[in-house]
Amino acid sequence: MIIHVEVMTMISYFLAVVSAIIVGLILRLPLLPERPIRYSFTISIIFPTTVIALGLSAMVFELGWEGMAVGIIVGVISALISKYLLEKILPRPAEQVEGETQ
Repeated sequence: MIIHVEVMTMISYFLAVVSAIIVGLILRLPLLPERPIRYSFTISIIFPTTVIALGLSAMVFELGWEGMAVGIIVGVISALISKYLLEKILPRPAEQVEGETQ
């Protein structure tokens, strides 16, 4: 039985998202951002971790690296980026930073 390339790609995307969620839970990222969600810049599992996983997966798959193992590795890397690097790459807006100090 031959699995089509599109199905394998969708499975790889799914594995990237699931592995990002699992590693995010292990790293104790919150599942949802703080309330009100609309104005929250807290890093959570739902946003931006899963979005980063999907974006990195798309870039890596476009470079020619495909497969389920690649999807899992990309998910782990995206959770680590969200936990440890995202605040340094994209700092919080000045209004929210000032509001926290008062």
